[in-house]
Amino acid sequence: MDKKDNGAKSGNVAQSGCTGSVTGNMVAPGTGGAVQTPRDAFEANTKAYFDNLHNKDKATK
Repeated sequence: MDKKDNGAKSGNVAQSGCTGSVTGNMVAPGTGGAVQTPRDAFEANTKAYFDNLHNKDKATK
């Protein structure tokens, strides 16, 4: 296997290793650490978060 495949497997294991409900805030992706967002809301609908983020970026250009 090449290194790229091993990295992908490691990422999948880390994501699937989480059990139970996750609460609290996290650094919002794409903000450089400047914004916190509720983890449960982000994980409930990641597509909507990134759609909104990209729409804001397009509006400022």
